[in-house]
Amino acid sequence: MSLKKFLFVLVSFCLIGFAHSFDLKPFTQFYLPTDITVSRDSMDVSSEQEWESDFIIEAGIEALFSAEFSSMRYGMGMGFRSAQRSDGTEATPPSIPLWAVLSFGRIKRESFVSPYLSVKGGYLAPVSVESSWWERPFNYFANCGVGVVFPLGFTLEASVDYSSMQKSFTDDDIKFRVSSFRIGIMLAMNIEVSRDKIYKQTSD
Repeated sequence: MSLKKFLFVLVSFCLIGFAHSFDLKPFTQFYLPTDITVSRDSMDVSSEQEWESDFIIEAGIEALFSAEFSSMRYGMGMGFRSAQRSDGTEATPPSIPLWAVLSFGRIKRESFVSPYLSVKGGYLAPVSVESSWWERPFNYFANCGVGVVFPLGFTLEASVDYSSMQKSFTDDDIKFRVSSFRIGIMLAMNIEVSRDKIYKQTSD
């Protein structure tokens, strides 16, 4: 299934499925420096190096849906992730991540703390003028995080993120793949847009 078809199916399910709540979650995320693995394949010869990389920053928004009595929320997100750099050298360009997300944990507006677990997976679209980044664009990431929602929707989340991006030169039969695990810290706002309560409490 192509990316466009996947997104269309996901959006359709969210909008016409059993969703009785709709939240928006704008966020900023900081990823700590880490060692990145740079793999090079050329003429069936492979080599690998470890580079030290700097902080990267990501900003974006998620749309989350849930059923009225479900502790699971589902949805999609889009953002902008800065380049991975090592001593001024760009290992990967900036990218536009697109992802699907599942979140487990009931958000109780009246509680001081509402914990949750979040799992994401998606595609990284490189933002680059170099055509080689687009020759074989098999770029992906997976993210698992634990967070808490405080009053007024303020959200704090810590996560582990794995990303992998490939740069190819078809004419020279050369491929570079840059992969990394990172620890991320997210600051977000959980904004309730709508909530359709089917079952209402009654008093005697």
